[in-house]
Amino acid sequence: MSLAPSDAGRAAARAASARSRSLWADARRRLLANRAAVASMALLATIALACVAGPWLSPHGYDQVYRDYVKVPARLAPYPSPEAVGPALENALRRARVEIEDWRVAEGRLRVTLTAERAIDPRLTRYLDRADLFEDAAVVERADDSRRLVMEAAIRQHVFAFGTDANGRDLLTRTLIAGRISLMIGLLATGVALVIGVAYGAVAGYFGGRIDAVMMRLVDILYSLPFMFFVILLVVFFGRSVVLMFIAVGAVEWLDMARLVRGQTLAIKQQEYVQAAQALGVDSAGILRRHIVPNALGPVAVFMTLLVPKVILLESFLSFLGLGVQEPMTSWGVLIAEGARNIQGAPWMLIYPSIFLAATLFCLNFIGDGLRDALDPKDR
Repeated sequence: MSLAPSDAGRAAARAASARSRSLWADARRRLLANRAAVASMALLATIALACVAGPWLSPHGYDQVYRDYVKVPARLAPYPSPEAVGPALENALRRARVEIEDWRVAEGRLRVTLTAERAIDPRLTRYLDRADLFEDAAVVERADDSRRLVMEAAIRQHVFAFGTDANGRDLLTRTLIAGRISLMIGLLATGVALVIGVAYGAVAGYFGGRIDAVMMRLVDILYSLPFMFFVILLVVFFGRSVVLMFIAVGAVEWLDMARLVRGQTLAIKQQEYVQAAQALGVDSAGILRRHIVPNALGPVAVFMTLLVPKVILLESFLSFLGLGVQEPMTSWGVLIAEGARNIQGAPWMLIYPSIFLAATLFCLNFIGDGLRDALDPKDR
């Protein structure tokens, strides 16, 4: 069965278009056809956007402490609850040496009647203003030579969608600010490991021989050095810096990346298309750039998705030792560690940071699988 001239022309055009597509254009088309990878990229972008813009939009500062709201559960209804106003009022006026004769709440305002055996100082309104539940307290009535006062104050309403932590800080804001640190750790440390490891491993594997032996023996020497000793030396000489810690982590994690890329390069350089490029006179830099590195990126992409959670956990360990993120800043790893210590009385402290971290890791895994499939030369 022969094709019509128009059909044959369209088939030839499609074939020519397929031949003219570059490696990256073809990989991008394959990646966008992977629904799981696209959905993961969208979710990861949403998480990143929330972590970047969320703390600016939140009414609570990530380091703002609410002493009256320590370890309160997560809920969308505003605090305080009606039954919490009375105990909070008694606690705020405990040092004022007055008796609460009556109080009531109407339309978001508190009206309280106070009595004492002597004249009451009207400046006691500051006791209410210092509490987290009340604001704009003022004396509205006086009687019995100021031994009886009536005060009014507005009730501050706060929404803690994720609850609060052990210090009374909004967990939603702290989870989002922690996401900045954790995602920045993953990007910077993995980026450092990617650049150094891919370049180093590709050169060592491609040239082989004595160059490969010397370069990989250097990797073995660096493997033998204690990582913590290396980080402590950097902190001593250059001072405590989060960016410096990212560079230190990436400068060590590139060793595994270099071994992986070297192994891929040893296999790829034996392929016919690499030998054909050598026969055509393409220089070594061109072969590495156009054939070796692009075809090694599939396993590298998968390894990167495993490297990000490893770096996040490593950062948590360094922060625990005092070499990483310091209060009041935090990260997902630190929040999860704090939540694990308070899981019996405040499980939400563990649940919400874990959800963010788990969702991020799932997205990275799906994206890594999509990149592996898109860059695999056997599927093209």
